[in-house]
Amino acid sequence: MQRSLLFLILLFSFTTNAQDIGDLFTAGKGIAGNSSQDKIPKRWFSTAEAEFSVNYEVRYDFSRYKTNGDLISGGNAELENKASFGALYSINYPVFNKLSLGAVGGFQYQGQQKISALKLGAIIRYHFINYESVNINLMTAYNVGLSDKIKGDMANVRLGLQFPIVKNYDFNLNLNVFADYNYYMLDENQAFLDEPGERGKSLIYRSYGVSLGFLF
Repeated sequence: MQRSLLFLILLFSFTTNAQDIGDLFTAGKGIAGNSSQDKIPKRWFSTAEAEFSVNYEVRYDFSRYKTNGDLISGGNAELENKASFGALYSINYPVFNKLSLGAVGGFQYQGQQKISALKLGAIIRYHFINYESVNINLMTAYNVGLSDKIKGDMANVRLGLQFPIVKNYDFNLNLNVFADYNYYMLDENQAFLDEPGERGKSLIYRSYGVSLGFLF
Protein backbone atom coordinates (compact mmCIF):
# COMPACT_ATOMS: atom_id res chain seq x y z
CA MET A 1 0.00 0.00 0.00
CA GLN A 2 2.82 2.40 0.91
CA ARG A 3 4.59 1.67 -2.38
CA SER A 4 1.39 2.31 -4.38
CA LEU A 5 0.88 5.61 -2.54
CA LEU A 6 4.49 6.62 -3.23
CA PHE A 7 4.05 5.90 -6.93
CA LEU A 8 0.87 7.99 -7.12
CA ILE A 9 2.75 10.88 -5.48
CA LEU A 10 5.56 10.50 -8.01
CA LEU A 11 3.09 10.43 -10.90
CA PHE A 12 1.42 13.62 -9.64
CA SER A 13 4.79 15.32 -9.20
CA PHE A 14 5.81 14.42 -12.75
CA THR A 15 2.60 15.54 -14.42
CA THR A 16 2.55 18.88 -12.60
CA ASN A 17 6.07 19.64 -13.84
CA ALA A 18 5.70 18.28 -17.39
CA GLN A 19 4.27 20.12 -20.37
CA ASP A 20 0.48 20.50 -20.30
CA ILE A 21 -1.09 17.46 -21.98
CA GLY A 22 -3.47 19.78 -23.86
CA ASP A 23 -0.45 21.24 -25.64
CA LEU A 24 0.59 17.72 -26.66
CA PHE A 25 -2.87 17.05 -28.13
CA THR A 26 -2.66 20.32 -30.06
CA ALA A 27 0.78 19.41 -31.40
CA GLY A 28 -0.37 15.88 -32.24
CA LYS A 29 -3.39 17.09 -34.16
CA GLY A 30 -1.19 19.53 -36.05
CA ILE A 31 1.14 16.74 -37.14
CA ALA A 32 -1.67 14.28 -37.88
CA GLY A 33 -3.68 16.76 -39.94
CA ASN A 34 -7.13 15.25 -40.38
CA SER A 35 -7.79 13.11 -37.31
CA SER A 36 -11.51 12.58 -37.87
CA GLN A 37 -11.30 8.87 -38.81
CA ASP A 38 -13.88 7.08 -36.69
CA LYS A 39 -12.75 3.44 -36.50
CA ILE A 40 -9.33 1.78 -36.59
CA PRO A 41 -9.15 -1.97 -37.37
CA LYS A 42 -7.68 -3.75 -34.35
CA ARG A 43 -4.28 -5.46 -34.71
CA TRP A 44 -1.13 -6.21 -32.75
CA PHE A 45 1.90 -3.98 -33.34
CA SER A 46 5.39 -3.66 -31.84
CA THR A 47 7.97 -0.91 -31.37
CA ALA A 48 11.74 -1.08 -30.84
CA GLU A 49 13.65 2.12 -30.19
CA ALA A 50 16.92 3.59 -28.94
CA GLU A 51 16.72 6.64 -26.68
CA PHE A 52 18.87 9.57 -25.55
CA SER A 53 18.00 12.16 -22.91
CA VAL A 54 19.60 14.99 -20.94
CA ASN A 55 18.78 15.71 -17.30
CA TYR A 56 17.57 19.17 -16.32
CA GLU A 57 17.43 18.18 -12.64
CA VAL A 58 19.19 15.51 -10.55
CA ARG A 59 18.25 15.64 -6.86
CA TYR A 60 20.01 13.60 -4.22
CA ASP A 61 18.19 13.05 -0.90
CA PHE A 62 20.10 11.80 2.14
CA SER A 63 20.09 11.59 5.93
CA ARG A 64 22.73 12.43 8.54
CA TYR A 65 23.33 10.15 11.51
CA LYS A 66 25.41 10.34 14.68
CA THR A 67 28.12 7.74 15.27
CA ASN A 68 25.74 5.93 17.67
CA GLY A 69 23.15 5.59 14.85
CA ASP A 70 20.75 8.32 15.95
CA LEU A 71 19.22 10.42 13.18
CA ILE A 72 20.37 14.05 13.09
CA SER A 73 18.57 15.46 10.05
CA GLY A 74 17.72 15.01 6.40
CA GLY A 75 18.95 17.00 3.43
CA ASN A 76 19.15 17.18 -0.34
CA ALA A 77 21.58 18.42 -2.98
CA GLU A 78 21.51 19.14 -6.69
CA LEU A 79 23.99 17.04 -8.66
CA GLU A 80 25.48 17.82 -12.06
CA ASN A 81 23.17 17.20 -15.01
CA LYS A 82 24.38 14.49 -17.38
CA ALA A 83 23.03 12.45 -20.28
CA SER A 84 21.41 9.03 -20.25
CA PHE A 85 20.72 6.46 -22.96
CA GLY A 86 18.81 3.23 -23.33
CA ALA A 87 16.58 0.97 -25.41
CA LEU A 88 12.90 -0.02 -25.22
CA TYR A 89 10.72 -2.70 -26.78
CA SER A 90 6.93 -2.80 -26.57
CA ILE A 91 4.17 -5.08 -27.84
CA ASN A 92 0.77 -3.40 -28.10
CA TYR A 93 -2.90 -4.09 -28.79
CA PRO A 94 -5.94 -1.74 -28.97
CA VAL A 95 -8.24 -1.82 -25.95
CA PHE A 96 -10.56 0.88 -27.31
CA ASN A 97 -10.80 2.71 -30.61
CA LYS A 98 -7.65 4.86 -31.00
CA LEU A 99 -6.41 3.74 -27.57
CA SER A 100 -3.85 0.92 -27.26
CA LEU A 101 -2.17 -0.74 -24.28
CA GLY A 102 1.25 -2.34 -24.39
CA ALA A 103 3.81 -4.22 -22.32
CA VAL A 104 7.28 -2.62 -22.19
CA GLY A 105 10.74 -3.98 -21.52
CA GLY A 106 14.03 -2.14 -21.78
CA PHE A 107 17.30 -0.84 -20.37
CA GLN A 108 18.51 2.60 -19.22
CA TYR A 109 21.91 3.94 -18.18
CA GLN A 110 22.17 7.17 -16.18
CA GLY A 111 25.47 9.02 -16.69
CA GLN A 112 25.16 10.76 -13.31
CA GLN A 113 26.36 8.14 -10.76
CA LYS A 114 26.65 5.49 -13.54
CA ILE A 115 23.37 3.77 -12.71
CA SER A 116 22.07 0.91 -14.88
CA ALA A 117 18.55 -0.56 -14.67
CA LEU A 118 16.21 -2.85 -16.55
CA LYS A 119 12.66 -1.58 -17.09
CA LEU A 120 9.43 -3.57 -16.98
CA GLY A 121 6.13 -1.76 -17.37
CA ALA A 122 3.21 -0.68 -19.49
CA ILE A 123 2.48 2.01 -22.06
CA ILE A 124 -0.83 3.51 -23.16
CA ARG A 125 -1.14 5.39 -26.46
CA TYR A 126 -3.76 7.62 -28.04
CA HIS A 127 -3.61 7.34 -31.85
CA PHE A 128 -4.90 10.33 -33.81
CA ILE A 129 -5.52 8.50 -37.10
CA ASN A 130 -4.09 4.95 -37.08
CA TYR A 131 -1.24 2.96 -35.57
CA GLU A 132 1.23 4.25 -38.18
CA SER A 133 0.42 7.91 -37.49
CA VAL A 134 1.14 10.28 -34.59
CA ASN A 135 0.32 9.22 -31.02
CA ILE A 136 0.56 10.55 -27.47
CA ASN A 137 1.96 7.98 -25.05
CA LEU A 138 2.26 7.56 -21.28
CA MET A 139 4.64 4.92 -19.91
CA THR A 140 5.09 3.68 -16.35
CA ALA A 141 7.83 1.20 -15.48
CA TYR A 142 9.45 -0.71 -12.64
CA ASN A 143 13.23 -0.19 -12.36
CA VAL A 144 15.17 -3.41 -11.78
CA GLY A 145 18.55 -2.21 -10.50
CA LEU A 146 21.65 -3.64 -12.18
CA SER A 147 23.87 -1.38 -10.07
CA ASP A 148 24.55 -2.11 -6.39
CA LYS A 149 23.80 1.54 -5.59
CA ILE A 150 20.05 1.26 -6.20
CA LYS A 151 17.08 -0.89 -5.26
CA GLY A 152 14.28 -1.98 -7.59
CA ASP A 153 11.19 0.22 -7.41
CA MET A 154 8.11 1.29 -9.40
CA ALA A 155 9.29 4.77 -10.20
CA ASN A 156 9.63 5.67 -13.88
CA VAL A 157 7.01 7.82 -15.63
CA ARG A 158 7.33 9.10 -19.20
CA LEU A 159 5.05 11.31 -21.30
CA GLY A 160 5.79 11.49 -25.02
CA LEU A 161 4.66 12.50 -28.49
CA GLN A 162 5.58 10.02 -31.25
CA PHE A 163 5.29 10.55 -35.00
CA PRO A 164 6.59 8.86 -38.18
CA ILE A 165 9.49 10.36 -40.14
CA VAL A 166 9.77 7.52 -42.71
CA LYS A 167 6.89 5.27 -43.77
CA ASN A 168 7.45 1.87 -45.37
CA TYR A 169 5.16 -1.01 -46.35
CA ASP A 170 6.64 -3.26 -43.64
CA PHE A 171 7.53 -0.74 -40.92
CA ASN A 172 7.69 2.91 -39.85
CA LEU A 173 10.71 4.84 -38.63
CA ASN A 174 9.38 6.92 -35.70
CA LEU A 175 10.65 9.80 -33.60
CA ASN A 176 9.44 10.13 -30.01
CA VAL A 177 10.02 13.30 -27.95
CA PHE A 178 9.39 12.88 -24.24
CA ALA A 179 9.68 14.14 -20.67
CA ASP A 180 11.00 11.55 -18.24
CA TYR A 181 10.82 11.19 -14.45
CA ASN A 182 12.95 8.57 -12.69
CA TYR A 183 13.06 7.80 -8.97
CA TYR A 184 15.69 5.44 -7.54
CA MET A 185 15.86 4.21 -3.93
CA LEU A 186 19.49 4.07 -2.78
CA ASP A 187 21.31 1.56 -0.66
CA GLU A 188 21.82 3.40 2.66
CA ASN A 189 25.58 2.73 2.46
CA GLN A 190 25.80 5.05 -0.55
CA ALA A 191 27.16 8.55 0.12
CA PHE A 192 27.95 11.04 -2.63
CA LEU A 193 28.86 14.19 -0.67
CA ASP A 194 31.35 12.70 1.83
CA GLU A 195 29.63 14.42 4.76
CA PRO A 196 30.00 12.94 8.29
CA GLY A 197 27.26 10.38 9.04
CA GLU A 198 25.78 10.66 5.50
CA ARG A 199 23.50 7.88 4.21
CA GLY A 200 21.88 8.09 0.81
CA LYS A 201 18.07 7.81 0.47
CA SER A 202 17.10 8.47 -3.14
CA LEU A 203 18.00 9.98 -6.50
CA ILE A 204 15.47 11.79 -8.69
CA TYR A 205 16.18 12.42 -12.37
CA ARG A 206 14.05 14.74 -14.50
CA SER A 207 14.97 14.92 -18.16
CA TYR A 208 13.89 15.62 -21.73
CA GLY A 209 14.80 13.21 -24.48
CA VAL A 210 14.25 11.71 -27.90
CA SER A 211 14.05 8.15 -29.15
CA LEU A 212 14.32 6.80 -32.67
CA GLY A 213 12.92 3.43 -33.59
CA PHE A 214 10.76 1.14 -35.65
CA LEU A 215 7.04 0.34 -35.53
CA PHE A 216 6.13 -3.00 -37.17
